[in-house]
Amino acid sequence: MTKEQKLTASIAILPSIADLLEDCEGMIGKALKVRIKNMISQIRTLDSKIMDSADKWTIEQQIDIQRAFRQFLTKGFE
Repeated sequence: MTKEQKLTASIAILPSIADLLEDCEGMIGKALKVRIKNMISQIRTLDSKIMDSADKWTIEQQIDIQRAFRQFLTKGFE
């Protein structure tokens, strides 16, 4: 993979990770909860900053990567 491809993949899966963390908020302690909420906020801000100016192809690529990531997780935990 090129560095650009690695960056694209990393940025593409971040919103999926934030979604997963949001789903688990009730399972974590109070001290960790603040840090995780902060991390989720940072992910959402970064994603918005990047995707607000993205072209259609980039948006489609992000969606495809997120779907593949979620399928990988689903199959991995069966």
